[in-house]
Amino acid sequence: AAMARACAELEIPFVHISTDYVFDGEGTCPFAPGDETAPKNVYGRSKELGEQLVRDSGATHAIFRTSWVFSPYGQNFPKTMLKLFQSKERLTVVSDQVGGPTPARAIAEACVTAMKALVRSPELSGTYHLSGYPDTSWSDFARTIAKRFEASTEIVDILTREFPTPAKRPLNSRLDCSSLSKLGLQRPEWEGFLGELTDKRCEND
Repeated sequence: AAMARACAELEIPFVHISTDYVFDGEGTCPFAPGDETAPKNVYGRSKELGEQLVRDSGATHAIFRTSWVFSPYGQNFPKTMLKLFQSKERLTVVSDQVGGPTPARAIAEACVTAMKALVRSPELSGTYHLSGYPDTSWSDFARTIAKRFEASTEIVDILTREFPTPAKRPLNSRLDCSSLSKLGLQRPEWEGFLGELTDKRCEND
C-alpha cells in the first residue's frame, strides 16, 4: 500500500503480483479477472487485501494474478521433482489440482512490458491474469519434467484428499488470460522454460 501510494503521488505506474489463491478454486472453468474472489486460506486473503490496497491508492496499476511459479532459483515444484528423481523410483503426485505453471522470467518480462504500456496508456490500468500455457495437473506437470530430463521415476496419481496439507489448496487454478492482449502480452508456453532449471549459474542457489 505504501509503495502504491508513493507511485500515485509521483505519477509512476505500479505493477503488483497477486495469485490464483484469491479464488475459491471451485468448478473447472478458468477464472476471469472480474470474477468474485473468495480465498480459502490466509495467503489468499492477504493477497486479496494487497490487491484492494493497490486499487485504493489511486495509482495507475497492473495487478497480475499468476499461478504455479517456477524458476532456476529458490524452492519450487520442478526443482523439487528433479531432486526426487535422483533417488526415487516411484512418486505419488496430486492429479486433481489443475492450473498453469508460470515461469518467473516470463512474469518479470511481463512486468516490464506492462509498465511501458501503462506509461503510454494509463487507461489500461486494472487487473490481469498471467499463467503459463497449457493448463495441466501437478502429476502431468511432473511427468513432463521427467520426460524432459529423461528420468525413469514412475509418477502415480493421487487425489488431494490423500495428501492433506495445513493450508487448503484450490483444485481449480485455471486463469482466463485473454485480456493480456491489451498489454501486448500472451501466455508463455511453460515447457520451453524447463531447460533453464539446470542453468549452471543457478546451481549454488
